[in-house]
Amino acid sequence: MRHAQKERISFTGTGTFMTRLLQSGLITAADLERKYLKELHANEITLLAYYIAAVNIETTYHALAGKSADMDDYQPFPGIVLADTFQISEKDDTLDLEIFAANNDRITRQLATKTLVVLGNPPYSVGQASANDLNANTKYPTLDGRIEATYAKRSTAQLKNSLYDSYIRAFRWATDRIGDAGVVAFVSNGGWVDGNTADGMRLSLADEYSHIYVYNLRGNQRTAGELSRKEGGKIFGGGSRNTVAIFIGIKDPKHNGPCQIHYRDIGDYLTRDEKLALVKDAGIGSLAWQNITPSADGDWINQRDETFGIWPVIGDKTSTAAKVFRTYSAGLKTSRDSWCYNFSATRLAANVRITVDFYNTEVKRIAALARPVSDIDDVIEVDPTRFSWDRINKRQVTLGHTLVFNPLQVRAAIYRPFMRQHAYFDPTQQLNNCTYQLPSMFPTPHHTNIGLYQVGNGSAVPFSAIMLDSLPDLHVTGAGSGGQFFPRWTYQKVEEAGTLDFSDGSDVDQWGYRRVDNITDAMLALYRKTAGDHVTKDDIFFYVYGVLHDPEYRTRYAADLKKMLPHIPTPATAERFARVADIGRQLADLHVNYDAVEPFPLDVQIKPGGADPSNRETWRVDKMKWKSKTDRSAIIYNGAVTVAGIPDSAHDYMLGSRSALDWIIDRYQVKTDKASGIVNDPNDWCDEHDDPTYIVDLIKKVTTVSVRTVALVAQLAP
Repeated sequence: MRHAQKERISFTGTGTFMTRLLQSGLITAADLERKYLKELHANEITLLAYYIAAVNIETTYHALAGKSADMDDYQPFPGIVLADTFQISEKDDTLDLEIFAANNDRITRQLATKTLVVLGNPPYSVGQASANDLNANTKYPTLDGRIEATYAKRSTAQLKNSLYDSYIRAFRWATDRIGDAGVVAFVSNGGWVDGNTADGMRLSLADEYSHIYVYNLRGNQRTAGELSRKEGGKIFGGGSRNTVAIFIGIKDPKHNGPCQIHYRDIGDYLTRDEKLALVKDAGIGSLAWQNITPSADGDWINQRDETFGIWPVIGDKTSTAAKVFRTYSAGLKTSRDSWCYNFSATRLAANVRITVDFYNTEVKRIAALARPVSDIDDVIEVDPTRFSWDRINKRQVTLGHTLVFNPLQVRAAIYRPFMRQHAYFDPTQQLNNCTYQLPSMFPTPHHTNIGLYQVGNGSAVPFSAIMLDSLPDLHVTGAGSGGQFFPRWTYQKVEEAGTLDFSDGSDVDQWGYRRVDNITDAMLALYRKTAGDHVTKDDIFFYVYGVLHDPEYRTRYAADLKKMLPHIPTPATAERFARVADIGRQLADLHVNYDAVEPFPLDVQIKPGGADPSNRETWRVDKMKWKSKTDRSAIIYNGAVTVAGIPDSAHDYMLGSRSALDWIIDRYQVKTDKASGIVNDPNDWCDEHDDPTYIVDLIKKVTTVSVRTVALVAQLAP
């Protein structure tokens, strides 16, 4: 089957499925003609793919049937349709009866046919990548309504947009299409197998099928380092970065009892060829399946620990549950990072001025149009070198809202671990897509704060946490689900004169804000009862940070931390609380003040005669790399400089799927954004801070941070 999607469609999909079915031997010679003429159906959404599939299917059939290519004997395949599979199943869908009458006859016949088996490789489309491509995602009210009533309704996730991805729509459509009896067999994106958002989907599938077989082929390359190598080869080669899984769902009206779920993981460190060889020789009856009993939460694999939920949650916005922090926030989501982030404050300001001026010009031009604007996409000028459109700006431009560049909105930010940049932070959300609760945590450039950032629930990377003292990006520790930031304080703007305020004003700062403690009073009372009356909210803050680094905690509750916010175990003794809080405090100091730690005594080697240490050009970086894949004791800084002597223990400090030093190598390189042409150059940070060796010194300091972190974490062992 095929349906509309934003991404390019492979021309081998439908035709390949059908030709291999014909060639499989499953259809006997006696049944071949009947199946071909009456019982097989296939859809394609693009004309070229439609013709290629039809020719391949027809050629295969005639070869198997022993028919000649003579036109008198030639039988075209009547089951193939040029259509969007999802669209033709929508209620009140109108067919083009005049132009495509024959095609519509086939659609009508297909829809009226009882379907017993659906085979496919559903295309993966997470949604429109950018408003600049002017290619809005197709909506399917009937199908999406079914998803809303099933998968979304039963999901505990706050953000459920991914449940409307193309491949998940295919699961919902196919499950409904076969009715009460039949088989659905997909090779698809496998994110639903263990994804946090897909808990409602798994609960629904278990209710709707009698038997389910899942063969997890792994291959998730939205990770890095050892985790990426463990995931193994990409099943679909260079065009695939996601987990891939084979799904076979069977509806049997005679089945009694709950759905029987059979699962198999293909294994670690396998190449693509090794995986394909295993799949080629596999069969449902020949594989050793793991029988799964789903948890009440909808977990199939990596099921959560019941103990975890007993403890207070780190934060909760939807209930009155016991919690550590009053509030928390996702990181900054700009939807135009190339414009709103830069190592150079000067370049950032210039970039923002360019994009603001262009937008304001568009406001004036559109306001002067003689005709009313029914579709803004028809009139806006799309020029990614001057502006990046999103839905918010499209709405604002029609309303005539203009933008104003404000130098005070250029703020310090942490984009990735140990990577400070300048960010254009716009609380009005005109140039930032979402600022969430961050304006209450960093209301002005004058207000300081610290907070712990944790990897987002459902992220492909392992759990980690890092203490920050600046605006956090949405994805500090990598792509995937956005992380959450738990600040020590929030700030409340004191109301203008004339409103009721019964305080004496002594706690209001010179900018008109009052600082509010973000640790709850209930948690203070609980910990004082357990650890003594001397416990302060600062102690609790650092205790939490220590707990989140505890290796035993991370290992035992890895499945829980992947699917939900951390729950913090109440300390058994005052001694344990004091110990963990002290280590958490030391870790926080290391991670926040990494620029001030003692540099590790690494060996900075300069090629003899190749460079002058006093010359600024000696210390310019383009793209660093490890000495080799197997030798990570040295970093090739540039053609003239090598930084050697990195201890093995430095690689053990992991943030997500990368070590701290891996993050430095990955992020401190010169990058040019393809769409806008904007350059982000870490050398600019060095120049603007008059510190030519900043990046080399950063490598030394992050090495110190890594070694000390590993040593401190080891002390958390019970």
